[in-house]
Amino acid sequence: MGIEYKDYYAALGLKKGASADEIKQAYRSLAKRHHPDLHLDKDKARATGRFQEINEAYEVLSDPAKRAKYDQLGPGWDAPHQSAGAPSGAGEARRRSRPGGRGESFGGFSDFFENLFGGAGAQGFGREAGFAGGPRKGQDIEAELPISLEDSLAGGDKKLTMRVPALCPVCRGSGRQGPGFCPVCAGVGESAQERSITAHLPKPVRDGMRLRLREQGGPSSGSGAAGDLFLRIRLLPHPGYKVSGSDLDTTVNVMPWEAALGGEIPVPTLDGTIRIRIPAGTHAGRRLRIAGKGLGRDGGSRGDLYAVVRIDIPDRMDERMERLYRELREAGS
Repeated sequence: MGIEYKDYYAALGLKKGASADEIKQAYRSLAKRHHPDLHLDKDKARATGRFQEINEAYEVLSDPAKRAKYDQLGPGWDAPHQSAGAPSGAGEARRRSRPGGRGESFGGFSDFFENLFGGAGAQGFGREAGFAGGPRKGQDIEAELPISLEDSLAGGDKKLTMRVPALCPVCRGSGRQGPGFCPVCAGVGESAQERSITAHLPKPVRDGMRLRLREQGGPSSGSGAAGDLFLRIRLLPHPGYKVSGSDLDTTVNVMPWEAALGGEIPVPTLDGTIRIRIPAGTHAGRRLRIAGKGLGRDGGSRGDLYAVVRIDIPDRMDERMERLYRELREAGS
């Protein structure tokens, strides 16, 4: 009978070239999600099987030597480790004897955290805790920061209020109250709380830029530093401008006589309204460049603003205007 092949990478939702950090993060996330103590009785058997699979995969992939053999040999990679006289179930027995092995009894919630966080006790979900002793840094958080084009140009400090993880005020991050789960955080050890944060916007600010606010992320349940908060800049759509890199386009309405004879028209910019000259014989769709009125560029300069001409027609015309249009039509025919 052939040896059953177990895809440990697939068990953790990873590809074969995953890094050690990716393996650790995937394991921690999945182990927390599928721990049997977090499931009702009707789902406990399924969660137990999945939890065993996750632990077995991590046991192999987190060990460089075991991982190398698994990558090279595939099914039966650990067969050489069994002694000649050992029964075929010896490997399974060894797993049952190890904490976190496939045959673990899953007797208690604290046993899970001891296995997950290196014997330091329950630390709460979502924390960037290490697997060794010592202070553990809080979880890094990433959020989106929508800003207007005006704010992107002005830069400076921007105050915002957002919900971020904080230690549960009841259990202080342990996830436990007495013999059971904490009723406030449901065993997570954290609760979302609103916090006022000040972010400093550099110049220039670009769409997709990532800002790092040190120690503004998730808290540490021990003496470690808080995690970092990463803000991803998203420029909000603007009703008056279309963004193209550091340049802006805006539409300006021009009356027929201004387009034909030339003149001055008002143009709104991020710095306020200015007036520009329209050359005689301007056609609809012409883009008039206004230098230095776009968004910020590296080095302190700015992009350009392009005023795109749209020929407008008055909503109402008196007899005189109508007569002039008729004369104009006759002159052009």
